Amino acid sequence: MNKSLKTLTRIKKFDIDEQRKLLAEQQEAEEQTIEELRLLNEKFEAEKIFATENPSLCGDFGLYTKRYLKIRAALEIKLNNIRQRIEEIRDIIADMFKEQKTYEIIDENRTKQEEKELTEKEQKLLDEIGTNTYIKHHKQ
Repeated sequence: MNKSLKTLTRIKKFDIDEQRKLLAEQQEAEEQTIEELRLLNEKFEAEKIFATENPSLCGDFGLYTKRYLKIRAALEIKLNNIRQRIEEIRDIIADMFKEQKTYEIIDENRTKQEEKELTEKEQKLLDEIGTNTYIKHHKQ
């Protein structure tokens, strides 16, 4: 039974590592999306400045603004979905840690119980040896 708990613990650690990899991927995707939003906003601000300084060169800035808002909304939805996935993965990892800790506690308790039983057996054996020695010495 002890080996099975150690096996379960190892499997749980592997599963946690896999979830951590997924978490790292999602966090990287989050950073990339934030960077895309930042660059999009910078480009929009630059275009806005250019449009105000050169009204004759720029056509309809409103169409550009609509396109910008559409892209920004899509990126914000993407970012929100990524952040939700990150929270889900964190919850999964937390649950896995709780389960792993449970296995470790059970294993520790079993080990303590086995040590206690072994100590009790040794003590009974020593008591019996002591009693037999006492009886032998007092009979003589």
